[in-house]
Amino acid sequence: MPIAITNPKLLGLEPRWAPFRGFSLLFDPPADDTWLRALCAGVAELEDDALIAEHAFRLLPLPSYHVTVWDGVNDGKLAEVAPEWRAAWARFLQSIPTKTFPDDLFREVRAAEVLACPDWDLRLRGARIENWSNVSLVAHLEPVDAAAAERLARLQAARNALSAAFAARFGVRPHPDYVPHVTLGYFANAELAATSAPSVARWNAALREKTAGLVLPLRRVHLSAFTDMTSFGADAP
Repeated sequence: MPIAITNPKLLGLEPRWAPFRGFSLLFDPPADDTWLRALCAGVAELEDDALIAEHAFRLLPLPSYHVTVWDGVNDGKLAEVAPEWRAAWARFLQSIPTKTFPDDLFREVRAAEVLACPDWDLRLRGARIENWSNVSLVAHLEPVDAAAAERLARLQAARNALSAAFAARFGVRPHPDYVPHVTLGYFANAELAATSAPSVARWNAALREKTAGLVLPLRRVHLSAFTDMTSFGADAP
């Protein structure tokens, strides 16, 4: 029996990725990418695992791996935008892939500490691999020490300030909780994903071993527009 695609990010099992336009604030690719390369090496070794064969998990292309700081307007949130701004944001989404971010829409984003800070100097490490709501599989990140935890708290406060300013003008607000992570891929079918715990535990053990003792240093943030879940990183500095 064919597997039903229940995830709107996917159109097919090949995988074929659904159009999903939007913009986010992302950390720049790290100058020291040792942790990220170890993660990718571990993922590559698991490509024949049951998580993919039996639970309809579909990996994102490794070059698209990134750490999001803040999510802006996207196709899934357009209906939440205040009516007087919805048409303008729809035109922007239709213009993606674009390198132009109109001043009238991006005033709050450009002025935000999240984007303006010259160096967040945030040092993270892999915490665990998690199935998020039978939708995606992520590598959850955590601060390496108390100093990194303080910087993460400052980043969270700056993120909250941007969310409040953006919501006051446009009516749309990202999720209030910030959990740094790298999305590894998406489950095509939620019912199959719900039975994936043993496979996820195997991925957790394998990828934690691969990245043990390594640090992911994150510094500057940039504005990024995307057309689907595979196009992240194409406009990185």
